[in-house]
Amino acid sequence: MVDYQRRLCMCDVCSRSKWEELTGKISFKQLDYLMLIRLAMPCNLQTVMTLTGLSSSAASLFVDKMTKQGVILREQDPKDRRNIMIRPGEKLMELLNEIDQELHRIISNELRDCSPEQISELDRSCALVCQKLEKINAASVLP
Repeated sequence: MVDYQRRLCMCDVCSRSKWEELTGKISFKQLDYLMLIRLAMPCNLQTVMTLTGLSSSAASLFVDKMTKQGVILREQDPKDRRNIMIRPGEKLMELLNEIDQELHRIISNELRDCSPEQISELDRSCALVCQKLEKINAASVLP
């Protein structure tokens, strides 16, 4: 449900005239991929493939297209000159932050009607989900 609401926020925020120039360059699927990889950025092509499920050629094509449109930037990894790092452009980060803020506003608005008992139950449930996700991330090859 949170992912569904996030996608609704994406549509809402992207429909605002402020973002027409940027979102006219990318599809919602591409924006969804960018939302998936943004927390790992700067990252390399392997990370893009892992997070999006795209094949090597599809991930490379995606990164090439986003770079040509100025949505993301490529730069050499200072630790390994053979590795190319991908980072978000300034406009993309503004858009993604606005989507996050909209989602946070909606969730906060809905939670304000919860009783203290419901909030405590929600806190316990969220803590359990976070514990499970931390175990997955610890076993993952991702940074």
